[in-house]
Amino acid sequence: MWARRRLPRRLSYEGRLKVIESNGQWGVYEGERIVLGDGRSFQDDLGVKIREAFQPGASDALQRGDSVGESFEMPRVRIEITRLR
Repeated sequence: MWARRRLPRRLSYEGRLKVIESNGQWGVYEGERIVLGDGRSFQDDLGVKIREAFQPGASDALQRGDSVGESFEMPRVRIEITRLR
């Protein structure tokens, strides 16, 4: 029987990225949605980390509990995520 070799799982993307605030019923905050220029999207709190790192003034606003706006866009990004053993 041949042993199955596992290749590392990897996500690579280069292009436009947008972080959009998601709200549920009655306007209750649900989190951030990351939308890539190729149409893929992810519901994840990584969007908050992206805002803190790259959106001017967002880190201070989030610490104060203030709103950072409905969306934040970066015209060109490179994302590389690799699963390590």
